Amino acid sequence: MKHGVRNSIKEMRKEKGFTQDQLAEKILVTRQTIIAIEKQRYEPSIGTAIKLATVLDCSLDSLFWIEGEE
Repeated sequence: MKHGVRNSIKEMRKEKGFTQDQLAEKILVTRQTIIAIEKQRYEPSIGTAIKLATVLDCSLDSLFWIEGEE
């Protein structure tokens, strides 16, 4: 079974009250990048992942995990 990286970006973003555009602007990516990350179609670079965690005020491991790992 393939283990893919999963994320909770959409949930965290909504919890913080950001639109996709606002989050994209804060971490200097396009809205399309945020959409792709939220839909699990794109795994961001470690730099982008750290920026996301910083802006969303949470840990990397609460945002990203490998499916099938506890």
